[in-house]
Parts: sequence; structure tokens; C-alpha cells
Amino acid sequence: MTGVLGLGALAMIAVDALVGVRLLLIALRTRGVPETMLGAAFLLIGAIGYPATTMARRGVLPTVAANQLLFATGLAAQDLACFAVYVFTARTFHGGRAAARVGIALGGLLLLASWLAQRLVTGFDPLALNAPYLLGLVARAAAFAWAAAESLHHWRVARRRLAIGLVAPILVERFLLFGVGMGGVFAAFVAFAIGQLVTANPAESTWVLAVTGAAGLLASVPTCLAFMPPASYRRRFAL
Repeated sequence: MTGVLGLGALAMIAVDALVGVRLLLIALRTRGVPETMLGAAFLLIGAIGYPATTMARRGVLPTVAANQLLFATGLAAQDLACFAVYVFTARTFHGGRAAARVGIALGGLLLLASWLAQRLVTGFDPLALNAPYLLGLVARAAAFAWAAAESLHHWRVARRRLAIGLVAPILVERFLLFGVGMGGVFAAFVAFAIGQLVTANPAESTWVLAVTGAAGLLASVPTCLAFMPPASYRRRFAL
């Protein structure tokens, strides 16, 4: 079972890294903020942040201080990733309107306050469960919940427009895929939060690792299809 979980985790990390790098390469060409933010988010949370905090919780480094530093680094990577998702959602679905900018600022302040407070309260103890950590967990999960809700809302709107020929079928599909992908990350956060409440160490719990790994793959694969659809997939929507 441990080997299967390890392969699942490696697959999630590899897919997240692939999606992140691909989006950043697109961003180099388009100079687009949404592509940059989403690409950075996948790299930071899937390929760096989540693996780092999981290893710290398992105590893979030889000293307590080293594991605390690893945990702090992993949390910082996750926080930066989630802040990037806030920016992506505001720019993509709201065009950077004032209310959306408030959402970005609030999310960023909560993430920063949580990270700094953990330094003061526990010194980044990987296994500590306290108010500052829970604040950051909620702020991180909320970033993906917002992105999923916006994309699924636009999918429902696009479906109605598709019925009268005002939108391309592949665009409708992409809204759905992205909404499912972001919902997968949110589900991973929820599962991990439950695991923290009911287990001594979620990084050593088989069911927590299995559920979060599956949710991570559920997030990255639809997102990969949404932004990098292979030719065979695109042909399904050809007119």
C-alpha cells in the first residue's frame, strides 16, 4: 500500500509540475497574468509546497530545526500558490474590478498573517494544530473554492449560450474541466483538514494520503486537458 501511495504522490507531483511549466511557457509567449499566476500556482503547491510540508510532518530531516524550516518553506510555497490563484480568479473572471481586488487583498493578508503568527506561536512545528495554522488552511482552501465556483458558474452560462450558437463547444468544456480541477484541489484541502482533526499525523495516515493524492490528480488532469488538450481531444469539438 505504501508503494502505491508513493507512486500516486509522484504522479500528482509530476502532472502538477508539467501543467505548471506548460502554463508558464504559454505565459512567456502571451505575457498574460492569468497564465503566469496559474502556472506558478501548480508548480508551487503541487510540486514544492505539498511535498515539502508532507516530508516535514514525517520528520525526514535529521533535526527538529531542519524539519521546521522545511515546513515553513513548504507553507510559504503553498501560500504564494494560493495568492496566485486569488489573482488569477480576479483577473480572469472579474477583470480586476474593485470587489475582486478586495478579495485578493483579503486573501493575501490572511495568508501572510497566518504564516507570521505560526512563527511566533509554534516556530513552525509541523504537527501543531492551532488557530494561526487553521486560519491559513481556510484561506488556502478558499482560493480554490472561489476559482471552482466562478468557473462552474461560467460553464452554466456558456451552456445556455451554446444552445443558440453564441459560444464554441470547446470553450464550454474548458470551463467545466477547470471548475472540476479547482474543485479537486479544494476537496484535497477538506480531506486533509479532516485528517488533521482525527489523526495524530495526517502525513502518516493511509486514507489521508490516498484521498489527497487522488484529489490532486483529479485537479491536475482536467486542468491539463483544459489548457493543453491533445489533438485527438480537440477533434471531438471540431465543427
